Amino acid sequence: MRALTLLAASVALGGCSLIWPEDERVGSETAEECAARAANLLGPGSQFRAYEGEVGVPTFTYDITKLGLEEVQALLGEGGDETAGARTMSETSQTSTAVEEFMAREVDEKGAFFLGRDPALYRVRGEMQPVADMIASGCARQQADMRLIDVAVADEAPEPAADSEPEQETDS
Repeated sequence: MRALTLLAASVALGGCSLIWPEDERVGSETAEECAARAANLLGPGSQFRAYEGEVGVPTFTYDITKLGLEEVQALLGEGGDETAGARTMSETSQTSTAVEEFMAREVDEKGAFFLGRDPALYRVRGEMQPVADMIASGCARQQADMRLIDVAVADEAPEPAADSEPEQETDS
């Protein structure tokens, strides 16, 4: 009887992965695995595939939902101190609307974050490079528990936005 119970329990646990598959965003993936996955995501209808230039400025988007707090803070630290960049906060009851608004914003090389429950996203602009190298470049930036999910391409980096507050001169 005990053996039958153990057998039934082991079969039931084995079936859990069929009911609740492992989240593919958890763990590391090789550069080759990342490139193959990203190439499938960036299909014929994507802005990346529609771009006609040979070189451009990529904006990489990563799903960071599975990153831990320390890893997110490390990404924040790469972009500068706590006063760097524009901080915006929007409110909507529709996650899809908020993600669409976030994806439409220009980002710089310091990056921008959308911190939702699922998804949480990180977008960062890369340097001018050949289009053929962009997926590999995006995969090289990827860390464990992050996944490259989009690459958008522009002809050139947008001009930096003018500060909303004028600089003040000080007498020395």
